[in-house]
Amino acid sequence: MGWPWEFATLSVAEKHERRRVLDRYGTYAQLSAFVPLLVILVIRFGRFVFRRIATRKVAYDVVPTSPVAKCARLSTAGSWGTIGRRVAWWLGDDVEFAGQNWGRRDQLVFGAGWAVWLLFLCVVGTGSDYFHLTKRFGIIATSQFPIQYILALKSINPVAFAFRSSHEQINRWHRVLGWITYVLLCFHGLLYINYYIQAGILGEKLLARIVIIGVVSLLGMTLMTTTAFAVIRQYSYRLFFVTHLVVALALPPAIFFHVSHARVYMVESLLVFIVDLAVKKSGTVTAETAVEMIPGTNLIKLVAKVPPLKAGQFKDHAASHIYMSIPPSARPSSNPASLAHMQFEFMFNPFTVAAVDEVSGEITLIARQLKGPVSQTLARFANVGPDSKMPICLEGPYGISKHFTTSIATSFDRVLLFTGGVGATFIMPIYQYLNENSAAHVDMIWAVREAGEATWPVTGTEKSIIDDDNISLYLTGSMFDSFDGNGGAGTSSSSSRESEGVELSHMYKDRQGGKHTSMHSRKRPDLQKIVHDAFMRGQEERVAVLVCGPEAMGRELRRYVGVWVNKGRYVWWHNESFSW
Repeated sequence: MGWPWEFATLSVAEKHERRRVLDRYGTYAQLSAFVPLLVILVIRFGRFVFRRIATRKVAYDVVPTSPVAKCARLSTAGSWGTIGRRVAWWLGDDVEFAGQNWGRRDQLVFGAGWAVWLLFLCVVGTGSDYFHLTKRFGIIATSQFPIQYILALKSINPVAFAFRSSHEQINRWHRVLGWITYVLLCFHGLLYINYYIQAGILGEKLLARIVIIGVVSLLGMTLMTTTAFAVIRQYSYRLFFVTHLVVALALPPAIFFHVSHARVYMVESLLVFIVDLAVKKSGTVTAETAVEMIPGTNLIKLVAKVPPLKAGQFKDHAASHIYMSIPPSARPSSNPASLAHMQFEFMFNPFTVAAVDEVSGEITLIARQLKGPVSQTLARFANVGPDSKMPICLEGPYGISKHFTTSIATSFDRVLLFTGGVGATFIMPIYQYLNENSAAHVDMIWAVREAGEATWPVTGTEKSIIDDDNISLYLTGSMFDSFDGNGGAGTSSSSSRESEGVELSHMYKDRQGGKHTSMHSRKRPDLQKIVHDAFMRGQEERVAVLVCGPEAMGRELRRYVGVWVNKGRYVWWHNESFSW
């Protein structure tokens, strides 16, 4: 079978018709991206209507131990629901290949489906016209740019709203679409280069302004895609972030001058980018913050005074998070041209709000001192003295917790909360909220390095977390080990995450002596046994599992919980992570 496309010479009328077809398929590609959102909104509306009708018919809540619950599970609708939950769980698993994590299975499945759809739009109706095929790849790829920028939004992300999610979770689809768009543009560029070589005009075309802009744009996308690899992000997240920001801002103007037919998509993209910056700027406040080291640990406690409106937002959204940045007045150097000053321009670190005092307008953050400039700056102020204060910029609140805390409190019979280290800043507010607003049985398992790391929680009662029978506290080392009071030199983020998941010993209260000791046999908490015991409590119980801690902990727990999902249990799972 020969090459089906040829370098056709068209009349002015034929070129005009080709342009109309190209623009039409570009519109198809862009508008079709909103179809999943419409489907989700229709499904949500249908569920809302169904629940309202069901609420009128049912006068009581089904008790998990009742025969009614078992009958519902064994019914046809219940069987289909079990199958649906198994499929959803399967799609949520990570794909490991050649020792690398290739993302979640749903990203690969639905990403492949979207890639096939866009490839179909690139090819269908092009006939034997080589230039039509080449231009189609370009117009389809550029039509995805506004969608790509929308998926990166934080505050006003319509996709996150439709899926009742957060921008961190939607960001994985941003990465998938980024790869697809990049591949399509590569095909567009390679097809043109092939023509230039075949026609013997490669040298001449490479000096043309329109081609130079196209090549530079493609190189910029290549740089953006390369720095997004996990190995680069782990080596220098700042390099990835700055490259991403600069290229994302430069691409729309570059493509705008590269070809006129893609200008509408570039204007849309640039508008989305500018609106996002404006909204983030308007939602950022500079707060005077008290900074202190937590004794016996390398943790830093920050208590920031925020405006009443902000305090109310944080109070309404338990376990939400902010992005922190260091303002010019708190930087090591006051010289705007110095590296010590400029390096903070592109640093926005996520921190979960550990506690909120709406009366005083104060929020509490907990940070671990690492080697990064932000934590080093915080430690520098903390070591000044007990009354040390500094200004910090807070952007937020963000997070998915505002969508599920109420649902968990009313829709589940048992809640398991797992956390490691400072991940408790996310889990503890949820634990407190559920204790106050839910009849569900809540268990919290918390692993820390030293006993001092568990001293910061504010429970709102006189009861200590050690006296709470529903909180199991584990230590990564002996609670009697000494620690440098200055907090040490800090550790890398990767090593700190892994060290939180090794050799753990359970700390319990000596009922007779009234003091806290550690078990003689140091060992990790038996996560499999904890999960097994919880799910054995009741066959019909609806269980919610939330994790915020080391990556290894999340992977291990998901494996154990998945066993029960495959048995037909009703499970809701959430793993809070800032790995991107």
